[in-house]
Amino acid sequence: MYTPRLEVIRMGAVDGYTMTNTFVTLAESVSQGRRGDVLVVCHPAAPFANVGFHQNASAELDLDYCKENGIPVVRRVIGGGAIADGPWEQDYFFITRIGSPATYGTITDYYERMLEPVRRVLERLGVRAAKEGLNDLAVNGRKISANGAVDIGGARVLTGDILLSLNIQAMAGILRVPDAKFRDKMAKSMQAYLTSVKQETCSEPDRPLVENLIVQEFSSIYEEGSSESSLTTDELRALENLISEKKRPDWVFSRDGHANEVRESLSRRIVKIKEGMFLCASDYKARKLIRVILLVDSGRIVEASFSGDFFTVPVTWSLSSLEERLKGVSLDRSTVSRVLAAEFSRSGVTVLGATLDDFINAVLDAVNHPVAAPAR
Repeated sequence: MYTPRLEVIRMGAVDGYTMTNTFVTLAESVSQGRRGDVLVVCHPAAPFANVGFHQNASAELDLDYCKENGIPVVRRVIGGGAIADGPWEQDYFFITRIGSPATYGTITDYYERMLEPVRRVLERLGVRAAKEGLNDLAVNGRKISANGAVDIGGARVLTGDILLSLNIQAMAGILRVPDAKFRDKMAKSMQAYLTSVKQETCSEPDRPLVENLIVQEFSSIYEEGSSESSLTTDELRALENLISEKKRPDWVFSRDGHANEVRESLSRRIVKIKEGMFLCASDYKARKLIRVILLVDSGRIVEASFSGDFFTVPVTWSLSSLEERLKGVSLDRSTVSRVLAAEFSRSGVTVLGATLDDFINAVLDAVNHPVAAPAR
């Protein structure tokens, strides 16, 4: 057991600033011993763009799309990638002191333990999900719940959500991409590799039911169950001050003063689809441009797409044969080199403005990012 009883705070529909700063405020209370373990359940009242602490918002987000659609840009105090949050999800934050039984063992142990209540919630909603990767829950390989853990002061916070439905247009629209082709591919990948309770059961669940199930399952690991709580006057004041600070443009766009970084991020994009799966793009400049879009899963190519302003002899040579050859290929230089060399040799093609090595480098450049690059 953790503490004898879990405190539950139901916040209902909140804006993005409130959602991303409430758990920070409560982590301070838990760290200082003013609270025991606490569970927060809430959901976004409206869509918002949620950018990671270390990210350049202008590079990661389509700010024009956000402005045109009235979507606020929120910078959270923890890392990770840019995402779209919205009413299609149900969120929860589970906060405990570091060193409590909830945090014993490795981070893998922690996720194994703390994702079990979420898995049971989904099961009670008629969805059979299983842990995938370190911190996701998925249904036949399609992510339905994303989770993360962060230590703030002396507290550990599990941040997570359950996708009740999907809004692919908003989820793909807020992210800045090199071109329309990449956005279309990103949306299709999200549609293929994400799922929701509505898609799995053919009906969207009643939100109060989902909230109650989350409370019940987390409460079940406590000897005395749970009790309803709310933010104290001091916590409300601290939260208000924090939100006021985090709404300021000099915080939201605090990483946006580097034009070169923006240009670099637009020429090479990495978007996480789910745990271990990334959509990657690169504009590789040889004598002519080679544009590569890759869907990568666990260090292997699922799909590849090439385009560019180079010429080929014969002119009828189809890039589709090259794309087909790369399916399932491991993303290490020797394997990519062997496969591309074999295709160039088989077809007898000559590329004007780019060499075989340029194509190899373009493929590897697309995944040249710490979160997507395979181990060398």
